[in-house]
Amino acid sequence: MDSFYQAGFDNMLSELIKLQDELYFTKEHESKKQIKKQIHNIYDKIILHQLEGSTEAARKYEKIKNYGSQPFILWQLYFPKVFQEKHGFDIAIGNPPYISAPSQLADVSLSENRRQIVDSKKYVTLHSKWDLYIPFMELGIQLLHDNGVFSMIVPYPLTNQIYGKKLREYFTEKCDMYKIVDLSDVKIFDAVVQNCIPFVRKHETQRSTEIVGMIDGNFVMKYCLNHDKMIQDKKTKVWNLIKRESVTEKLSFMHVLGDYCYISVGMVPNADEKKAKGEFTKADLISDIKDDIPRREYIEAKDIEKYDIVKFKYIEYGTDRSPQKLRRPTFKEFYEPTRIMFNRLGELKGVYDENHHFLHNDSVIACVLWKDLHGVKNKSISSSVKKFSTMTREDMETLSKTIDLRYLLGVMNSEYAAELLRDQRAGDYHIYPEHLRKVPIPPATNEEQSEIVELVNIALNDKNTRILEEINEKVKRLYENSVRIEG
Repeated sequence: MDSFYQAGFDNMLSELIKLQDELYFTKEHESKKQIKKQIHNIYDKIILHQLEGSTEAARKYEKIKNYGSQPFILWQLYFPKVFQEKHGFDIAIGNPPYISAPSQLADVSLSENRRQIVDSKKYVTLHSKWDLYIPFMELGIQLLHDNGVFSMIVPYPLTNQIYGKKLREYFTEKCDMYKIVDLSDVKIFDAVVQNCIPFVRKHETQRSTEIVGMIDGNFVMKYCLNHDKMIQDKKTKVWNLIKRESVTEKLSFMHVLGDYCYISVGMVPNADEKKAKGEFTKADLISDIKDDIPRREYIEAKDIEKYDIVKFKYIEYGTDRSPQKLRRPTFKEFYEPTRIMFNRLGELKGVYDENHHFLHNDSVIACVLWKDLHGVKNKSISSSVKKFSTMTREDMETLSKTIDLRYLLGVMNSEYAAELLRDQRAGDYHIYPEHLRKVPIPPATNEEQSEIVELVNIALNDKNTRILEEINEKVKRLYENSVRIEG
């Protein structure tokens, strides 16, 4: 900020402030036009002075200026009075762009923009596969003066996703997030994402946050949560905006699904930008029939119902372009073992794949027992173990020998597990691998597992209501009995 107020700029800035005040109070149209022209001349002088020594940057600026619009805002220059007198805005509000990391990386312009954001080293809250609204929100805080207030309507996953960890920490430890509006039960936009609205003061934290909800069309404060209570997971900084105790907390003594299985989304069957830019599309790889081209059976989330794969297609696989030139090829051993698979949006629906070894795209999450990947070494597996596991890989392989995948499927497709998953998702419409990894799995004897496996086998062939209710009841009893014994 200070660079704009160095010696030599004072006169121009004073003139700029004077002209901006005149523009505000002038009513005559031609006079306004002349004042605007003078203002933009000063803008140009300051910007071009800052770009001295960079001929290419100055040339690009002149080109942009000739088009009559500028794709940027220089806050301290356009609002010099604000930053000279108060060192920032009183309030920053907005509706930032909801653009995910994969969407940014898939677009050349957005990918370059993402790189520039990282290279600027201006943002401390960028973490993992951050969405674009993360630096957008941090910029809002940066533009405030001390005690200024920030508020933006953003996706609800801010409260619980890995990429939001550093921003959650920033809001609760470096700022005063005095209020957050929980809109997880309200449809705000046409998009499938749910929303929340944090209110943050640029001030040291007060260690508590008012939780506001919408009741009968009115915003109502539901309760105030101390941050020790609101921060559900001290490691991930996940926020729990519900006053009641998380159901999952009572089951913390249990192993979770990620202890038994390696869990990941599937491939992205588009051409890699570097290896095969524009060479082919997903549609070029997929066929309704199995022809002379090497192909494998292939599904997407839309092909999945609970306990049932309703249809499948064929995808080119084992050729020069697939999987070698795919944007995300994954590793071939991932698709070979028996696995259970789940959709990634809405209500969880799980299926069992023992014989087909389906390939699938990233709309499907697959779970493979750790023992079935014994000896397979790659960055995907080692990174998963390092980031998400509390056990060694060897211990997880040993543990996975004690469980039947069909038992895990029965548990995950149950109503009780659905409630546990809602705890993990915290209102998010999406389902991510990290949500599934954390679902507690009730311990069961071989006999108890066999009872559920037998019912799952029936459901895989004949999904009737009675069988599903029986699975629900047995799974619920296992959870409740485990809590009773542990207690």
